[in-house]
Amino acid sequence: MVNKQQVVIIGGGILGLAIAHYLQTSGQAQVQLFERGELGAGTTSQAAALLTRARSSDNSASMVHETHTVMRTLEQRFNMPFAQRSGCLHIAVHDDERQQQQRYAQQAQQLDVATQWLDSAAIRRLLPWLAVNADSRALYYPDDGHADPYTLAQLYARSARAAGAQIITHCAVSRLESQGGVFTGVHLASGECIRADSIVLAAGPWSAALASDYDIALAMAPVRSHYWITNHQPQVRADQPMAIIPSAKAYFRSEHSALLFGVRDSQCCVADPRALPDDIHSFHFADDANGWLALEEHWQTLQALCPLLESAQLAHYLSGVSSYTPDAKPLLGRVGENVFVATGCSGAGIAFSAGIGRLLSEQILDKPTFVAADEFSPARFAGMQPAADPLSADFRQYCAHARSGKSTG
Repeated sequence: MVNKQQVVIIGGGILGLAIAHYLQTSGQAQVQLFERGELGAGTTSQAAALLTRARSSDNSASMVHETHTVMRTLEQRFNMPFAQRSGCLHIAVHDDERQQQQRYAQQAQQLDVATQWLDSAAIRRLLPWLAVNADSRALYYPDDGHADPYTLAQLYARSARAAGAQIITHCAVSRLESQGGVFTGVHLASGECIRADSIVLAAGPWSAALASDYDIALAMAPVRSHYWITNHQPQVRADQPMAIIPSAKAYFRSEHSALLFGVRDSQCCVADPRALPDDIHSFHFADDANGWLALEEHWQTLQALCPLLESAQLAHYLSGVSSYTPDAKPLLGRVGENVFVATGCSGAGIAFSAGIGRLLSEQILDKPTFVAADEFSPARFAGMQPAADPLSADFRQYCAHARSGKSTG
């Protein structure tokens, strides 16, 4: 009989559920996951969920590739196709962007992912509402797309439960239990103590405040991510590919027959992690709460790229919370003898989700990891200045600027 490792996961967002899926289906762990609200109803539900494979490093590209692979498996297993695989265009205007495209193409070739090179005429045929320069070119990923993050979270949960995981909602963890400097379990708000061999902190932007109670400094900050959705536009179709345009720090994708778009603005809105309410949907950043300054900053560029915005109405504005690190890469791995974290996803949590689930599972079970784990190690910021302290306002601003400089999906 296999002696299974007892693992407690704190947080029922997409990362906690992906980790539960991998651990429980490994046959080597017994998972108990605690979520104080509903599964996938926090920051997971706020995401635009761009599943773009082109990433800043080969390890990151492999993480997203894992998500694409597992999504297809889950769709088939539960007979629930839900991903919109309409493709993605990475559009380059400048030489440095073309060089980056070449690196993306090499990544794709290593992972056996199909890509195509498109000239400006081909771009216009696919996206007639996009105005591109004659010398623009795109690297096209036909199988990229987007997915409803809530549905993906639920499929991870179904898989974990089917394998025997205990996933408990409306059950908050109040504190960690430690003996002799080793964390041995968690205390629930009900007063019950749950023993654990390993504890995984996957509580999204709330992770930093919880970890700080135990002198664990997570190098991340709650930063605003936001996007807009227009009203119905006759030129927009659900089967049209997404477009990422680094020179404009903008992206576009269809939302049925409306256009969804976002920009990486310089109006850095950041919060103290201790100020986040339990209900993240009731939270609003104090500065530029409705995104008007961010939209004004980029409006002329957006209109030049997408002329239909001149007459379109903005039907929805969605502002959410992303946990950003100084290098816009997640914090994944061990932070104590038997405590692990999965957070700081910097706007890529949905796309990275299965990759994170696999990596954390391999680390917890002490197996070789499928990507180089050091790139995402929480310890990589140990010597930085300003000190990587999420409770420091200066450090939080440092993290906020990482969002403005990010160029991938």
